[in-house]
Amino acid sequence: MSETSDLNHTYKADRGAHSYWLEKGTVETRPDHILNLIHYEDAASLSVAILKKRLRGRIFLGVDNHPLSRQEVMDLVNKSGKFSKKFEAFTGTSDPLGKRLNNSKTRQEIGWEPKYPSFSQFLENL
Repeated sequence: MSETSDLNHTYKADRGAHSYWLEKGTVETRPDHILNLIHYEDAASLSVAILKKRLRGRIFLGVDNHPLSRQEVMDLVNKSGKFSKKFEAFTGTSDPLGKRLNNSKTRQEIGWEPKYPSFSQFLENL
């Protein structure tokens, strides 16, 4: 049996939900759905850290501990000034809300911290 890491929404500058939504402009999904994010590099470094610990039959959670709604993500993207396109709107009302996740237990057990502690900090460093 091997270890598993549950990586929620991964992103980098040109990949991830924010990139897709920017391209679409208007998306028919609810704006207040919660996303648990982790940068691609952090997902990779967490996976390596888990493998080095040689823990078997376990599930570890990979998130940045700063969950955001879809709207909050796109507000940050629009305000960042780092993208040529502007996101218009989410128009849906009926899909699920999602839930806020925290991986403090994984961080403590593995001895790992993300390079990008939050999506907003990532955008500041672009």
